[in-house]
Amino acid sequence: MMKILLIEDHFLVRMSQKIVLNELYPQVTIVEADSFESGIAHVQGSLFDLILLDIDIPGGKGKLMIERIRQWRPEVVILMCSAADEQTHALEYITAGANGYLSKSAERNEMITAITTVMKKKRYVSLTVQERLLDTVSTGISGGKTRKTPLGLSEREREVMNMLIKGKWVKEIALDLNLRSNTVSTFKARIFQKMGVTSVLELSKKVGD
Repeated sequence: MMKILLIEDHFLVRMSQKIVLNELYPQVTIVEADSFESGIAHVQGSLFDLILLDIDIPGGKGKLMIERIRQWRPEVVILMCSAADEQTHALEYITAGANGYLSKSAERNEMITAITTVMKKKRYVSLTVQERLLDTVSTGISGGKTRKTPLGLSEREREVMNMLIKGKWVKEIALDLNLRSNTVSTFKARIFQKMGVTSVLELSKKVGD
C-alpha cells in the first residue's frame, strides 16, 4: 500500500493535496505534519513512497531539508510545494536533490501531472520553468549566449508579444501555442516589465515607435 507524507503547515493546502492524492491512489495512507521537525520524526520512524514538502514549513531550512530527509531515506520521492516564485527556486531545489517542484497556485491537473511524473522517478518542473529554460539555453550559433530578439526579448516572449499586439487574449494564445494560460500570463508580465509598459495599448505604441 502506498504511503505519503505531507509536510505542510496550512490546513487548507493539506486538504486539497489529500483530495487529489485520494483520487489518484484510493488505497493510499496519508500522514500529515505541520512542521519540519514533526515531518522528520515521521521520516525516521516510517517508510514513505512520496513526500510533499513545503519549502516554507516552520522549522525548515531551505534546501538543507532535502539533505536531512535523504540522510534517513535516500530513495524517497520528494516533491517540493511552494507559493514562492518557481522560476527563482525550482531549479535550485531540483539540483539539491528534490524530484520535482510544484507551485501551490497550480491547477488540479498540473498537480496530478507532477505527482505521477515524480512517482515514475522522473523530474518535474512546470511548463513555465521549462519554457524559461528553453529561452535561456545556450546554443552553438549564439556562441553560448542566450538568443535574444532586437528588443531584448526571448524568441518565445517576442512570439507572445506579437500575438498580444494582434489583439489575442491570453487563453487564445495559450491554445495556439499549446501552453497553459498561467504560462502565457507569466510571459505577458515579463514582456510588460522588460518593455516598461502596463497595458497592451502601451505595448503596441512602443513597438510601433
